[in-house]
Amino acid sequence: MRIHGPKQLPRTEANAKAQYALTQVLNDDLSRVINYKSAYKVWNDLIVTHEGTSQVKRSEIDRLRSQYENFYMLDNGSIDEMLTRFTKITNRLFSLGNSIGNDQKIMKVIRALPKP
Repeated sequence: MRIHGPKQLPRTEANAKAQYALTQVLNDDLSRVINYKSAYKVWNDLIVTHEGTSQVKRSEIDRLRSQYENFYMLDNGSIDEMLTRFTKITNRLFSLGNSIGNDQKIMKVIRALPKP
């Protein structure tokens, strides 16, 4: 008995399925990209819109890195609030391809706590 891999879709059908999948997850962006002829064009437009150009992305990483390096617990802030702010910074860095190790994160949070 011979087992075959998944059937290869014709290029136009694969493009149509990819484009359909991309448009299904869009909200406000749908009207802008609905008439694009290829999934590739939809994808590139979304990357530039949501991540920006490479220069904008680098600037955003620099801004977030600065927030990370200068992170501290706010006066009258709760630990939950502090951890929420910290998680937003580190998650956004990760989404931009700039991850931080767990050991580094733990040490940063400990150093951010107020001194007794």
